[in-house]
Amino acid sequence: MKRIVFLITAFLGLAMVNAQNVDFPLMFSQYGMNGTSAFIGKGGAIGALGGDIMSASYNPAGLGLYRSSEFTFSMGLDMNSTKSTYNGLVSKDSHPYFNYGNLGLVLDFNNGKKSSWKHVQLSFGLNRLMNFNNRVKISRKNLSRSYIDANYINYYDANGDGVLDNGFETSDVVKDDFFQSGVIGLDDEGNLYSEYFNGSFDQIIAYRESGYLNEFTMSISGNYSNWLYLGATLGIPFGDYTAKYMFSEQVTNANGVGKYNYNTEQDLSITGFNLKLGAIVKPVSFWRIGGAIHTPTFYSVDDDFYQEVSFDYTSGGWFNPITYRMQSPWRFIAGTAFVLGNNKSPISGTISLDYEYADYSFMSFDMDNDISTETNLNSEIENTLSGASNIRLGGEIKLDRLYIRAGYAYYGSPYESKDNNDLSWNYVTCGVGYKGKVCNFDLAYAYGKQKRKYYVYDEYDSGSQTWQADSSPSETTRTKHLIQATIGFKF
Repeated sequence: MKRIVFLITAFLGLAMVNAQNVDFPLMFSQYGMNGTSAFIGKGGAIGALGGDIMSASYNPAGLGLYRSSEFTFSMGLDMNSTKSTYNGLVSKDSHPYFNYGNLGLVLDFNNGKKSSWKHVQLSFGLNRLMNFNNRVKISRKNLSRSYIDANYINYYDANGDGVLDNGFETSDVVKDDFFQSGVIGLDDEGNLYSEYFNGSFDQIIAYRESGYLNEFTMSISGNYSNWLYLGATLGIPFGDYTAKYMFSEQVTNANGVGKYNYNTEQDLSITGFNLKLGAIVKPVSFWRIGGAIHTPTFYSVDDDFYQEVSFDYTSGGWFNPITYRMQSPWRFIAGTAFVLGNNKSPISGTISLDYEYADYSFMSFDMDNDISTETNLNSEIENTLSGASNIRLGGEIKLDRLYIRAGYAYYGSPYESKDNNDLSWNYVTCGVGYKGKVCNFDLAYAYGKQKRKYYVYDEYDSGSQTWQADSSPSETTRTKHLIQATIGFKF
């Protein structure tokens, strides 16, 4: 509880360093470009096409297209790079990561020609929905105000008279890590002092994320008379997220005394459950129409936070861990696909299109022990987030046993105001595959690009006694290169 009050009040104005915020349910409510190589190669457009174990996490009716049992495993390499620009100063960072894609088993039961339910499938999968791996570096030089002056001190000295405001006990303030480390001092008369009140300042901010969102799926699906396919999935998503923030500020004028480092780490561990229902209709042999609905995911979150300030001394430590709940939005998927030829045709192909919608303003926090923070966060979600549309388009050409694929995907921004931030993704994908009588092998490549703004920290305006957003955010471009391989066995 102490940490929530300590940070949510904007006491720590670093926009990337806070306790609970709207980004947390957002991170665990979005899907990325990951999974099997066939799924990636077609841009993820399988909502009406089916025939892929990833259908369990999108439209489970697609599992009804299976006519034999199959085991699949996918893995690859995920390479992320970022370029950040602040007032013309460019900073770059990158790092490659091993990428897990999926592990899946589809058990197909053939009911024979006399039954209207031609095939029934039981499926189990462990699908990777999101990778959180990312590194961002931001450099800011020749600033006229330090973080200490523009943000931190004004929390304690709103009127700017250099004296600790009423309402703050000296004995409590001096326990703070910035005081304990020597960055800020307080004399016997309550006067605040610091080498960072005046001068010229350079800052370096490093932001490193890691983690994943996996989903264990248990699905049942069926094929009714080769024209109607139905499916249902019980999803159990789980994941870990770690965010490390390193903030370094240095006095650069002649009277400067060096730099201090402010580092934090936040670790989230989540588990949830949801239900997905889907249907695919085949009005004619070459045309499929699909649709699916996903209930919200109800998450339980374990949250740990660490902070440390180093200057004359080092002060910091782990806060008490807390547990709370989050809820993702409803999700709706509609798709259509055209299939030319069949498995016996020497040349055939597919074209598929998916549309997906989720209103992220309906996400919410649930905190039994802090109704005030819960109310503020849910209000911020409602005011800053909105509905987002995702579009996926894919094509495949079959040349005997060789498959050639290409796709495009657009994941829309969840923010109400796209001027303040965007977070939309654009993906271009391609892939090849070989399907033998028993063994399948697929390879895919995806290139993704995202532009966003990083607001390093807010500034406290002592006149209005309100927090003002960073007027000069860093513009960051993130690129992703994903190479994925899948091997499958039919039986």
